[in-house]
Amino acid sequence: MGVLLLLALAPIVCTADSALDLRTALRLARDAELQSALDAASLAAVEADRRSASAHPNPVISYGRLRPGRASTMFDGSRQQDVAIEQPLLLGGQRRARMDAAERAVDAARARVAVSRMTRAADAALAFVSLQAAQSRQAAATVGLNRLEDIVASASMNPAAHPYAEQRLAFERADWRAALSAADAELAAARQRLADMLDIADWRTLVVVPLNPLDLVAANGERSGHLALHAARLEETAAEAAGRAARAERFPQVSLGLIRSWTSEPYGIADGVSVSVELPLFDRRDGAVDRADALAAGARLQRQLLEAEIDLDARRNQIEVAMRSDALAAFDAEVGPRLQALLRLAGDAYRNDSAGPADLIDALRAQQRATLRRIELEEGLLRAQIRLLLARSELPGLLD
Repeated sequence: MGVLLLLALAPIVCTADSALDLRTALRLARDAELQSALDAASLAAVEADRRSASAHPNPVISYGRLRPGRASTMFDGSRQQDVAIEQPLLLGGQRRARMDAAERAVDAARARVAVSRMTRAADAALAFVSLQAAQSRQAAATVGLNRLEDIVASASMNPAAHPYAEQRLAFERADWRAALSAADAELAAARQRLADMLDIADWRTLVVVPLNPLDLVAANGERSGHLALHAARLEETAAEAAGRAARAERFPQVSLGLIRSWTSEPYGIADGVSVSVELPLFDRRDGAVDRADALAAGARLQRQLLEAEIDLDARRNQIEVAMRSDALAAFDAEVGPRLQALLRLAGDAYRNDSAGPADLIDALRAQQRATLRRIELEEGLLRAQIRLLLARSELPGLLD
């Protein structure tokens, strides 16, 4: 019975060689192959627009040939040929405005990529915590079943065992095995989800370190480095630059042309210059300007809304972390000592023949409930800490 009591008092620990830690999981999620390729493709598209904005318009070459009628009053030759080269001009600061808008769009796209990577890291961190909790629950169910088997083996050595005790032990074994099967299924699902997020081919080999809440430091209250807010500000700047480009595009299109004409039979040649100017009679491009202004106003409102949401999320998650930390500390202070005393008294009573296997089972179930409750408390605290780091834009700091 002494061995049984030691088993009942032994802590439930889950260890594995080369277990995946949170920092490594964040790095893998940030650099996930498919998502990173998608980010690179979106950034490449915006950079291509920047190259297009900096390019000068192409010249246009034209060729024409004329034959006079029977009563020609234009020229004496049998035919006339014309070659013209026309070069569109970007006046009114159009090219500069286009390049500025494209450059601001590239900055905003890069910021969006950084936010996307941080969001992927946060999702992976929460999936990592879910796997930690599932792994701990499966380990707790396994250890509990092993301890129950020891109780069953000890009780089977008593020939005077009551039929109720035998049925109770049989029921407990079946019920605990069902709980272990459910824990195995939960563990497999958590492994598959995290492996998919981290581009790990064989999810069965995925093992993570045990649950352990983070040691957070107080926030400095400075949010200027917040990735999402920085991206929103760049989006607003890009929208304003697009508005300036739309206003510059209202300048009428102007083209300068060089013309050479010559006749045959008799031969004659003439050179000329032409200027063509667009007449903005029907389309003054007011719609493009209004659309750009509306997008800029939307980007400004989006940034203001995000600022309010960031402050709200940080305060809410800070309160949640504090309350969950207090709950875990209270559990360790109140439940832990009483649980150890309960297990010790149950073992003493069984050893003195004043208690039966059912009493040991009740004590074992009490320990199991306490173990699962502590896993739940640790999981909730760690999830709240990750959400707080995300709200404070401090999650990338775990990668350093």
